[in-house]
Amino acid sequence: MRAAGGRFGLITAVIAICLGAQGCGGGSGHGDATVSFGRMAGYVWSGHLVSVRASWSVPRMASGFGEAHASTWIGAQVAGVPGPSPFIQVGTTEDRGSAAHPAYGAFWTDTQRGYHPQILFHVHPGDVVTSALSLHAGRWRVVIADTTSRREATFETREEGAGAFTLAEWLQEDPSETSGRATPYPRLSDVHMTGVAANGVPPRYRDMYAQWMSVDAMNLAPTPLRGDAFTIAPEVITAAGRRYLEIARPQNVSARRIDTAEARWTNGTPAREIRSASAAAATSETGYAERLALGTWPAAARPAIASLVRHVRAEARLFAAAAQRAPADLPAWRRRFTALAPILLRVAHEVRRALHLPELVSGQVPAAAAPRAP
Repeated sequence: MRAAGGRFGLITAVIAICLGAQGCGGGSGHGDATVSFGRMAGYVWSGHLVSVRASWSVPRMASGFGEAHASTWIGAQVAGVPGPSPFIQVGTTEDRGSAAHPAYGAFWTDTQRGYHPQILFHVHPGDVVTSALSLHAGRWRVVIADTTSRREATFETREEGAGAFTLAEWLQEDPSETSGRATPYPRLSDVHMTGVAANGVPPRYRDMYAQWMSVDAMNLAPTPLRGDAFTIAPEVITAAGRRYLEIARPQNVSARRIDTAEARWTNGTPAREIRSASAAAATSETGYAERLALGTWPAAARPAIASLVRHVRAEARLFAAAAQRAPADLPAWRRRFTALAPILLRVAHEVRRALHLPELVSGQVPAAAAPRAP
């Protein structure tokens, strides 16, 4: 099992108002291989974290033959650190080997165990399980209970006990092997998570980031959070959502290009190089704003789209000014983007939510948890 990870650069965090390279293809999201959102579906929450909890019924695998593997779990992670980040998870596995007989188990694992699932006891499809992770004084308390069979595992570990945990995760996964090869994914019944909690209370929906999974030419996605519950089920991208992705894709490519260039700039960088890159960014941002402004959007998305257009145009003006006169004080120039970043990221989150699009893809973390560039 693997956790989501990764980070945004400073400029990319401000202007990449998309979903990452994987999530910006065209197509319907159903029966279209040009769209891929990764191998995890559910929700991610960002903030200071000391506990995470949820319950669900073990999903049932459809009858079939051949190898297939899935997992349903909760997890906690330290975001934005170099190398493998501190991470711990507990949940259920839904597996079928080369034989036709499926096997279901309660498991836990962490970074020190190489994400390999440690099976605690067997469960059955339809059993209701409750899982919880809580951190105190550098020790994790791991709990998973099958309330149907009354089997339970509870223990404490100092593994992964150090670090400032900033991500809570409630996910279903198409696990990968150590080599990175994705294993075949089974057809499963929908996963309905209840009792979702971070730090002992249900998280606010506005603080949650939806993550979609792309498997077998279809997408799996979480339904909107209702109280403390949501369901992971097949989903398709709407026509408006597809149109947004098609508009955002070239802007995302441009954002990554300017981020790569900007990271190398110093006060000794030739002014013409800074002006040239800034002019290209200003053109890209202006075009992006105009395409959004001219689009036809559902009523629920129009206020967020209009706000995004205003802020992208303001950002384009910053680049246009740098294209005319390269900034003499690069740290001060970067601080202006830092001030814009939380506004643009919040509005982009609102746009994607209004269009019912994934707000993360595998390999991303919520921007609030990503470290700031100097």
